[in-house]
Amino acid sequence: MKKYIVLIISFLALGFSVMAQNAESVLKSAVDKLKSYDNIAISFDYDMINTDAGINESMEGSACMQGNAYRLNILGQEIICDGTTTWTYNADAEEVMISEVDNENGKGTPLAVMNSYYDDINAKFTDDGKTDIRKIEAKPKSTDDNLNKLLITLNVKTLEIKDIHIFDNNGNEFVYIIKTFVTNQELPADYFTFKESAYPDAEVIDMR
Repeated sequence: MKKYIVLIISFLALGFSVMAQNAESVLKSAVDKLKSYDNIAISFDYDMINTDAGINESMEGSACMQGNAYRLNILGQEIICDGTTTWTYNADAEEVMISEVDNENGKGTPLAVMNSYYDDINAKFTDDGKTDIRKIEAKPKSTDDNLNKLLITLNVKTLEIKDIHIFDNNGNEFVYIIKTFVTNQELPADYFTFKESAYPDAEVIDMR
Protein backbone atom coordinates (compact mmCIF):
# COMPACT_ATOMS: atom_id res chain seq x y z
CA MET A 1 0.00 0.00 0.00
CA LYS A 2 2.90 2.34 0.77
CA LYS A 3 4.06 1.87 -2.81
CA TYR A 4 0.77 3.25 -4.12
CA ILE A 5 0.92 6.27 -1.84
CA VAL A 6 4.30 7.00 -3.37
CA LEU A 7 2.78 6.57 -6.82
CA ILE A 8 -0.07 8.95 -6.04
CA ILE A 9 2.38 11.74 -5.23
CA SER A 10 4.05 11.13 -8.54
CA PHE A 11 0.95 11.99 -10.58
CA LEU A 12 -0.39 14.94 -8.60
CA ALA A 13 0.62 17.51 -11.23
CA LEU A 14 -1.71 15.95 -13.77
CA GLY A 15 -4.31 18.70 -13.89
CA PHE A 16 -3.20 21.24 -16.49
CA SER A 17 -3.43 21.98 -20.23
CA VAL A 18 -5.27 18.81 -21.21
CA MET A 19 -7.73 20.13 -23.76
CA ALA A 20 -5.28 20.24 -26.68
CA GLN A 21 -3.36 17.05 -25.83
CA ASN A 22 -3.98 13.33 -25.83
CA ALA A 23 -4.00 11.44 -22.55
CA GLU A 24 -0.47 10.04 -22.84
CA SER A 25 1.05 13.46 -23.48
CA VAL A 26 -0.84 14.79 -20.46
CA LEU A 27 0.82 12.20 -18.23
CA LYS A 28 4.28 12.99 -19.61
CA SER A 29 3.65 16.70 -19.21
CA ALA A 30 2.57 16.00 -15.64
CA VAL A 31 5.95 14.47 -14.88
CA ASP A 32 7.73 17.52 -16.28
CA LYS A 33 5.42 19.88 -14.38
CA LEU A 34 5.89 18.01 -11.13
CA LYS A 35 9.66 18.34 -11.43
CA SER A 36 9.27 22.11 -11.70
CA TYR A 37 7.87 22.42 -8.15
CA ASP A 38 10.23 22.92 -5.23
CA ASN A 39 7.92 20.70 -3.20
CA ILE A 40 4.30 19.57 -2.99
CA ALA A 41 2.09 18.76 -0.01
CA ILE A 42 -1.32 17.09 -0.05
CA SER A 43 -4.01 15.84 2.26
CA PHE A 44 -6.35 13.12 1.08
CA ASP A 45 -9.09 10.66 1.92
CA TYR A 46 -8.10 7.07 1.27
CA ASP A 47 -10.18 3.95 0.62
CA MET A 48 -8.92 0.41 0.11
CA ILE A 49 -11.50 -1.85 -1.53
CA ASN A 50 -11.48 -5.56 -2.35
CA THR A 51 -14.99 -6.73 -3.12
CA ASP A 52 -14.13 -10.44 -3.22
CA ALA A 53 -12.47 -10.28 0.19
CA GLY A 54 -15.19 -8.07 1.68
CA ILE A 55 -12.73 -5.25 2.42
CA ASN A 56 -13.72 -1.58 2.41
CA GLU A 57 -11.47 0.52 4.62
CA SER A 58 -11.41 4.32 4.83
CA MET A 59 -9.00 6.76 6.46
CA GLU A 60 -7.27 10.10 6.03
CA GLY A 61 -3.65 10.82 5.19
CA SER A 62 -1.14 13.47 4.22
CA ALA A 63 2.11 13.56 2.26
CA CYS A 64 4.87 15.94 1.26
CA MET A 65 7.58 15.47 -1.39
CA GLN A 66 10.69 17.44 -2.31
CA GLY A 67 12.99 15.89 -4.89
CA ASN A 68 13.79 12.36 -3.75
CA ALA A 69 12.71 13.10 -0.17
CA TYR A 70 9.21 12.65 1.23
CA ARG A 71 7.05 12.33 4.36
CA LEU A 72 3.88 10.24 4.61
CA ASN A 73 1.36 10.05 7.44
CA ILE A 74 -1.23 7.27 7.21
CA LEU A 75 -2.38 4.11 8.98
CA GLY A 76 -0.83 5.25 12.24
CA GLN A 77 2.58 5.42 10.62
CA GLU A 78 4.90 8.31 9.91
CA ILE A 79 7.28 7.52 7.06
CA ILE A 80 10.19 9.90 6.48
CA CYS A 81 12.72 9.54 3.69
CA ASP A 82 15.66 11.81 2.88
CA GLY A 83 16.29 10.07 -0.44
CA THR A 84 18.86 7.67 1.02
CA THR A 85 17.43 6.48 4.34
CA THR A 86 13.82 5.69 5.27
CA TRP A 87 12.45 5.87 8.82
CA THR A 88 9.09 4.21 9.48
CA TYR A 89 7.63 5.16 12.85
CA ASN A 90 4.75 3.07 14.21
CA ALA A 91 2.97 5.00 16.95
CA ASP A 92 1.09 1.99 18.36
CA ALA A 93 4.20 -0.18 18.65
CA GLU A 94 6.40 2.75 19.72
CA GLU A 95 9.14 1.70 17.33
CA VAL A 96 10.95 3.13 14.35
CA MET A 97 12.44 0.96 11.63
CA ILE A 98 15.42 2.35 9.69
CA SER A 99 16.16 1.05 6.19
CA GLU A 100 18.00 2.06 3.08
CA VAL A 101 15.97 3.32 0.13
CA ASP A 102 15.16 0.46 -2.19
CA ASN A 103 16.13 1.59 -5.66
CA GLU A 104 15.52 -1.77 -7.30
CA ASN A 105 13.88 -1.20 -10.69
CA GLY A 106 14.26 2.54 -10.13
CA LYS A 107 11.23 2.80 -7.84
CA GLY A 108 12.67 3.70 -4.47
CA THR A 109 11.33 7.26 -4.17
CA PRO A 110 8.38 9.24 -5.61
CA LEU A 111 10.64 10.86 -8.20
CA ALA A 112 12.02 7.48 -9.24
CA VAL A 113 8.50 6.05 -9.51
CA MET A 114 7.48 9.00 -11.62
CA ASN A 115 10.41 8.52 -13.98
CA SER A 116 9.90 4.77 -14.23
CA TYR A 117 6.38 5.25 -15.58
CA TYR A 118 7.33 8.09 -17.92
CA ASP A 119 7.60 5.89 -21.04
CA ASP A 120 5.72 2.88 -19.70
CA ILE A 121 2.12 4.09 -19.75
CA ASN A 122 -0.67 3.72 -22.30
CA ALA A 123 -3.35 6.30 -21.52
CA LYS A 124 -6.69 7.33 -22.95
CA PHE A 125 -9.64 9.54 -22.12
CA THR A 126 -12.65 7.42 -21.16
CA ASP A 127 -15.40 10.05 -21.38
CA ASP A 128 -17.02 11.95 -24.25
CA GLY A 129 -15.32 15.24 -23.36
CA LYS A 130 -18.59 17.14 -23.25
CA THR A 131 -18.08 18.48 -19.73
CA ASP A 132 -15.19 20.05 -17.83
CA ILE A 133 -14.78 16.87 -15.80
CA ARG A 134 -12.55 14.41 -17.69
CA LYS A 135 -11.51 10.86 -16.91
CA ILE A 136 -8.22 9.25 -17.92
CA GLU A 137 -7.39 5.56 -17.85
CA ALA A 138 -3.68 4.69 -17.77
CA LYS A 139 -2.16 1.22 -17.97
CA PRO A 140 1.49 0.14 -17.79
CA LYS A 141 2.95 -1.24 -21.01
CA SER A 142 5.04 -3.80 -19.15
CA THR A 143 3.45 -6.86 -17.59
CA ASP A 144 5.90 -7.44 -14.73
CA ASP A 145 4.36 -4.83 -12.43
CA ASN A 146 1.52 -5.43 -9.98
CA LEU A 147 -0.16 -2.22 -11.16
CA ASN A 148 -3.16 -2.98 -13.39
CA LYS A 149 -4.44 0.51 -14.19
CA LEU A 150 -5.07 4.05 -12.97
CA LEU A 151 -8.31 5.99 -13.31
CA ILE A 152 -7.93 9.75 -12.83
CA THR A 153 -10.74 12.32 -12.66
CA LEU A 154 -9.99 16.03 -13.11
CA ASN A 155 -11.56 19.35 -14.04
CA VAL A 156 -9.96 20.69 -17.22
CA LYS A 157 -10.92 24.31 -16.53
CA THR A 158 -9.93 24.63 -12.90
CA LEU A 159 -7.12 22.07 -13.38
CA GLU A 160 -8.20 20.43 -10.14
CA ILE A 161 -7.72 16.70 -9.59
CA LYS A 162 -10.82 15.15 -8.07
CA ASP A 163 -9.68 11.62 -7.37
CA ILE A 164 -7.35 8.84 -8.45
CA HIS A 165 -8.18 5.12 -8.42
CA ILE A 166 -5.32 2.58 -8.50
CA PHE A 167 -6.15 -1.03 -9.40
CA ASP A 168 -3.63 -3.81 -8.81
CA ASN A 169 -3.58 -7.35 -10.14
CA ASN A 170 -4.77 -8.83 -6.84
CA GLY A 171 -8.26 -7.33 -7.07
CA ASN A 172 -7.48 -4.36 -4.83
CA GLU A 173 -8.68 -0.84 -5.56
CA PHE A 174 -6.95 2.09 -3.82
CA VAL A 175 -8.91 5.36 -3.95
CA TYR A 176 -7.36 8.75 -3.19
CA ILE A 177 -9.62 11.79 -3.01
CA ILE A 178 -7.44 14.89 -2.96
CA LYS A 179 -8.58 17.48 -0.40
CA THR A 180 -5.71 19.98 -0.44
CA PHE A 181 -2.75 20.52 -2.78
CA VAL A 182 -0.03 23.06 -1.89
CA THR A 183 3.26 23.73 -3.69
CA ASN A 184 6.55 25.52 -3.08
CA GLN A 185 6.40 25.89 0.69
CA GLU A 186 9.29 27.03 2.85
CA LEU A 187 10.37 23.85 4.68
CA PRO A 188 12.98 23.44 7.43
CA ALA A 189 16.31 22.04 6.24
CA ASP A 190 15.84 18.89 8.35
CA TYR A 191 12.15 18.37 7.49
CA PHE A 192 12.87 15.03 5.79
CA THR A 193 15.08 13.64 8.55
CA PHE A 194 13.79 11.58 11.47
CA LYS A 195 14.68 13.13 14.83
CA GLU A 196 15.11 10.36 17.40
CA SER A 197 15.14 12.94 20.19
CA ALA A 198 11.49 13.73 19.40
CA TYR A 199 10.54 10.09 20.05
CA PRO A 200 12.51 9.19 23.21
CA ASP A 201 10.37 6.12 23.99
CA ALA A 202 10.56 4.58 20.53
CA GLU A 203 12.57 1.40 20.04
CA VAL A 204 14.98 1.85 17.13
CA ILE A 205 15.27 -1.14 14.78
CA ASP A 206 18.04 -0.61 12.25
CA MET A 207 17.49 -2.84 9.19
CA ARG A 208 20.38 -1.48 7.14
